[in-house]
Parts: sequence; C-alpha cells; structure tokens
Amino acid sequence: MTILGRIKKFVTGLFLLLFTPSGGPDLQRAQYAVLSRVLPTMYFVVIASSWSLAASHWSVAPAWLARGCPAILSLICGLRVIAWWRRRKNHDLSIDVATSALAGTKRIGFVLATSFTAWALALLPYGDAYTKSHTVLFLATSMMGCIACLTHLRAVSMMLATCTVLGMVGVGIQNGSGTLLFMLVSVVLIMGAVAVAATIQSGNFQNMVTAQSDAQALINEQHRLLRMIDDMPGAVMTADPVHHRINYFNEATRTLLRQIGHLLPIQAQNLIGMPIDFLLDGAKTGGRVLTDAANLPYRTRLQVGTEVLDVQIAAVRSPDGSYLGPMLTWAIVTGEVAAENRIRQLAHYDTLTGLANRSSFREQLEASLARPNSACGLLFIDLDGFKIVNDSKGHLVGDTLLGMVASRLRRTCDYPGITIARLGGDEFAVLADHCAEDQLAALAAALLDALTQPYLIGTDLRLQIGASIGIAHAPQHGQTAETLLSRADMALYAAKSAGKGTFMVFSAGMEERIQDRVRIEARLREALDAGDELCVHYQPIVDIDTQQITAREALVRWQLPGHGWMPPLEFIPVAEESGLIDRLGAFVLRRACIDAAGWSDGARVAVNISPSQLGKGTLAPTLADALRESGLPPDRLEIEVTESALVNDAADCIADLRAARALGVRVALDDFGTGFSSLAHLRAFPFDKIKVDGSFVRDAVIRQDCAAVVKAIAD
Repeated sequence: MTILGRIKKFVTGLFLLLFTPSGGPDLQRAQYAVLSRVLPTMYFVVIASSWSLAASHWSVAPAWLARGCPAILSLICGLRVIAWWRRRKNHDLSIDVATSALAGTKRIGFVLATSFTAWALALLPYGDAYTKSHTVLFLATSMMGCIACLTHLRAVSMMLATCTVLGMVGVGIQNGSGTLLFMLVSVVLIMGAVAVAATIQSGNFQNMVTAQSDAQALINEQHRLLRMIDDMPGAVMTADPVHHRINYFNEATRTLLRQIGHLLPIQAQNLIGMPIDFLLDGAKTGGRVLTDAANLPYRTRLQVGTEVLDVQIAAVRSPDGSYLGPMLTWAIVTGEVAAENRIRQLAHYDTLTGLANRSSFREQLEASLARPNSACGLLFIDLDGFKIVNDSKGHLVGDTLLGMVASRLRRTCDYPGITIARLGGDEFAVLADHCAEDQLAALAAALLDALTQPYLIGTDLRLQIGASIGIAHAPQHGQTAETLLSRADMALYAAKSAGKGTFMVFSAGMEERIQDRVRIEARLREALDAGDELCVHYQPIVDIDTQQITAREALVRWQLPGHGWMPPLEFIPVAEESGLIDRLGAFVLRRACIDAAGWSDGARVAVNISPSQLGKGTLAPTLADALRESGLPPDRLEIEVTESALVNDAADCIADLRAARALGVRVALDDFGTGFSSLAHLRAFPFDKIKVDGSFVRDAVIRQDCAAVVKAIAD
C-alpha cells in the first residue's frame, strides 16, 4: 500500500472513530452516566498538572508558551467541567442528547489530547534535565489519568494512548539521551499496559451493560406477560417447582373461586402459599403428576359437587430448559359438558324412545360380530296397525304409543347382553349376544305377547296393535352386519306375508323368494316399458233375469316369453310394493276403456283400483285422460275398490272417489264382508254397487248366518 493510501485509511478510521456512535442506546446511556460523574474530576486534574508544568517552565520558556497556551487549554477544560457538572444528575436525557454528548467528548478529547501533547513537546527543549523529565512525567501521568477516567469510552481512551505514545516516540527521536530514552521506553510500556487494561475494562463494562439490559428486558417481558395473564379470561395459577405451593394467580381465578368457593376447601384470600394440587384431589392420579415435569402437560376433568372443572397443567421452563414450576389453568365447563353429552345422546340414541338409533345399533352389531366365536341373534320388529293409530289418533298419540312400546321392549329384554334400538318409524331391533336359536324363538314369543297387550293412554283411550318379527342368527345366517341385517329383514317380510302377528326365522327359501321378487319387479318394469307382454282379459257380468251381459270386469294378465302365464297374485303385490302399481293401473284402465269403446252391446267395463292408487289425488286425472283418449262415455266406466283401501287415509281416499263420481264414473265396493268390513263405510260414500264376498254368497242357501249377512247388506 502506498503512503497516500495509508494516510487515507488513517483519516477514514479517525473520522469513523470521532463521528460514529459506538454501542446501542443502553450502552450509550450508561457511558454518559459514568462520564458525567468522572469527567469534572479528570479536567480538574489535567488543569492542575498543566499549571504545575507551566510553573516549572515559567522563567525558561517564552511567555506565550509557558503562560498563554496553558491559559487557553485551561479555559476550554473549565467550560467542559461546567457543562458536565450541570449534567451530572440528569439521567433521563434522550438517546439523541446522550449520543451527541458522547460524540462531542470524542472530538474535544481528540483536540485536547493533541493540543496538550503538542504543548508539552513544545516545552521539551527548554530547561535542564529535571525540567525535561517533568515534561515527560506530565505526559505520562496526565494521559494515564485521563485514560483511567475514560475507560468506559474505549474510543477516546485509545485515542489518548495513541497520542501519548506518538509524542513519546517523537521525544525519543528528538532527544535520544540515555536516561531520557530509558524513561520514555518505560512510559510507553506502561501506557501500553494501561491501554490494554482500559480495553479489558471497557469490554467488561459493555458486557455488564448488555447483561443488565437483557435482565431488564426479561423483567419487562415477565411483567408484560403477567399483565397479559392478569387480563386473560381463563383462570391461571403458578407454583414453585419444589413444594408446588401457589405463588401467583390471576383475577379470573379469584372470580371462579367466588363462584364455587362453597364446593372447595379453600378461599381466594388464602390461595397464596397453598399447594396447587388442591384442584386435583378428585383425580385418579391426584397431585402425583406434579412431582415430575415429565408427566406434564396433563389434563383432566373433575366433578366438584354440581360443577365440572376442566384442569390443565403445563411445565414452565426457563430458556435453558430447566423446570421453573407448574402452571395450572382451569375453567368451569358444566354447560359445555352438558352440551357434549346432549350431542353424544343425539348422535347415538333415539330422541323419542331413548333407545339406540340405527347408526349406534349397527356399530354395536359390528363390534359383536368382530369378537371371536361370536354367536348373536338379531330380531327385526315391525308394529302391525301402528300407522292406522298414528293417522287416526294423531302423531302425539302415536309418539306416546312408541314410548310405551320401547318400555315394554326394555322390560321383556331386561338381562345382560341385550341391545335394543329404534331403527325408524315403527321399526325396532334387538341384538342378543351369546343366544341360541331356541332362546331367540322364546324371546320373540315373549316380545309378541308383550307388544300385543292393550295400551292405555290417558284415562279413556285404549289401543291394541300387533307386531311381526324376523330373526337371523350369526354365524349360521351371516357373519357380517350387512348380511345379518338383510336376512333379518327378509325374515320380517316373510312374517308379515304370513299374516302378521308372528315371527319367522330366516331360511334360504326366503332369500330365494326375495330374489324372485326382485327379478319379477325388473321384468315387470321392462314389460311396462315395452307394452307387449301385458294384456287385459274380461270376465262378463250377466243379468240373471235377462241373461244379458251388463258389464265386463277387466283382469290384467302377463305372459312371459318362454315361461307362460304368471298368476296375478304373484306380480300384483310386487307392483304395489315397488310403486309400479300406478303405471300398471293406468295401463289396464287405458286398455279397458279403448276396448269397451268398441263393444257393440254397450256394456260397462269394470276396472279394479288398488288401494295404493287412492289417496294421492291422481285418480281423477288418470280416469279423465283414459276417457278422453278412448272416447268412452263416463257412465260406462266402473271402478272397483276394496274396503281395505278405506282404512288408511280414509278422508283422502273418499275425496278421490268423490272426484271420480264427479266425472260421471260409477264406483263399486268389492269383497265387502271380510277383513275390515264396517257399515260405516257404506254411510261414508254412496257406492253404486256392493259386491258381497263370495264366501257369504256360496253359503247363503245352506247357512242362515250367511243369509242374514247378505240380507243385511242388501237392505
């Protein structure tokens, strides 16, 4: 590097040293506070030693040098003493003021250090050896004193040491006599040692200030956290790590203790110093969780009187990971627990009966089947006649009846290993673990007996319903929940088809019949879409007196290619259960009207209407469409309904019949005298024809009771 480059680097370093702040705000405030106490003393010592040196050169050096220079330097130092003396007790200055004061000290210190050194070197040629020694002593002692006072401002102390050493080197070069030279070398070494010590002390001072700042920041952060915890809505307590005695609690803790103080062995005013595990006395683990921080975090819920407490304990640790103690947060969650229990109840139990619901029952069934060597029985129960009660007496009575049914199920199945569920509507299920087939049959018989007993609702309403039960047993009838549920449902269907009021155990033939039914439904749907397999046959109705055909009854028939004719008793029930009866009825009605319109004898055509077609409000539009398309006069069309159609939704069914009568269509009551026969039905609607059941007509000539029934109906 060239000489010019070295000079440039030195000037840059000097500029940075004099004009750039060193350290953070906390360090600068600390440096300012120390300097405000020591600088007045330092300036006093410098002024005194300067005039001592001036006195020794008073008569040997020029007046401007021996008296003028120290006077100017003393004036500058005096002004600085006054400035720092005024600031010595002001510790609340802003950082900007502190920074400015320290920067000024650096610059003025540089000026004074170079000025005093230059003045001393200017005095060195004058006087004898003692006078010259005094000059060296002045430089050494005054500068070392200044360095000692400015230890906390490392930049200035290093600058003073540098100026002194440079001055000493200059003296040695100028006056290299033996004794003086040795003295200068000693002074330089001492100055170096002092500079090193000052550097170390300055570093220690900076570290101390940094540590104090960090500690204060930590304290401030702790205070801030405590204020935050005080304002938290949750109750918080902390304890010491050894005895776990409470040393802090927030306002929320005080508030909650006031609410449940009568349930706890402690009051808020006595909380400090008490063991923090007083809230854990009801927990199974008690306070043992606090003995080892490895047990934390820990959470539990406690029942305290009528209240439920949610308690959480966490380990408070220092930045180095050491355990500072437990922190307990707690809250009263009685309402939340009640809501959770309610949600759990709604998710797993039927709200009306309190029995398990469908999803919960299925989970229980799957769990039972998953156990080794599982042998469980499944009973599907469907109430017979409940829909009539629900429609005729109202849903309130129906709900009450379902609750009474659930109670009877509980009483009858009151032994271990039984799960009862309401699957929906009037369908129930019973799951019996470790139950043999004969035991299932006995249980089903007991249930039928219990459910068919009369029900007394209120004081004057007496109801009686029946039940049908389907039974499936694992593992014989299936080893999965899906299979067992399906086959129990098949058995229930068979029980209802057998006349209701009974129970049936699943058999392979039931599944075959179900599969046959599914196949019949699919083929019937295809036949209705194609319209080429179904046909209508007509049975004539003859007037005995005239032997004339007065009407023909339309009867639907189905011929399957390759299989022959399928009996109506096989496919009509399938059509009713699958919802295809409306399409099938519309097909028969349309075909019968078109055919009847071409009859030359003008006979009426009678078409059977399924109970499933009534009560929907669609009968009259269907009749009108068929009459309009065929051109058949309405009075030549006669519809026949069975009395069972009037039992369910009687009002809606009667409304459909009235709408048909309004079109001019005749209405006949078919198979009267069996099933749900009631003379009240004859009063509810003025039928054009009553067809008495064949069993009465056939026996009327040989049995008086049958003749009496026929006569009563005719009258």
